[in-house]
Amino acid sequence: MKKIEQPKKQPEVVRKRIIEQAIILASLKGISSVSIQSVASGAGVTKGGVFHHFSSKNVLIHEMMIEIMHQLDAKVEHLIHLDQAEYGQFTRAYIQIALDIDETISPWNALAMTMLTENTFNSFWQKWIEMKLIQYKETDYCFDLEMIRLAADGLWLKNMTSTCEANDLVYAKNQLLNRTYSSC
Repeated sequence: MKKIEQPKKQPEVVRKRIIEQAIILASLKGISSVSIQSVASGAGVTKGGVFHHFSSKNVLIHEMMIEIMHQLDAKVEHLIHLDQAEYGQFTRAYIQIALDIDETISPWNALAMTMLTENTFNSFWQKWIEMKLIQYKETDYCFDLEMIRLAADGLWLKNMTSTCEANDLVYAKNQLLNRTYSSC
């Protein structure tokens, strides 16, 4: 008689799927759309399965925010690594991520939508941006570059509210990127 093998449990894979589903929901509709049931359904687990990995919705969202910050940091560092010009390299990476119109579902959108809909998580962002500006003080700590990053935030918001044509966004993004090459 052939022995039937039970599939191996993969708790880390399931945990990652749960967090990814929370990021997707937060990207699309903000933190209010991240319910245990919607995350469970999207991740292909039961509500009990979600609670097995995360003791509460707040714990899940906290872990989601940590993962978002990790993904953003990795993407920023990758873009900076590819950038040949030192001055403004963090700001250019920031603009690229904030205004990536091809990615509706992204760590950036999940972070921004979470911050807009539930400001208790803004401290994650504040710590990250402060750390990055200290890390890239020599290349990006300049009032002009800060204004460019703020303009990118405004364009992101305009794009998220569907009041910005794609061609206009691409043009504005390119204009902002071009302005990052002039030193203060």
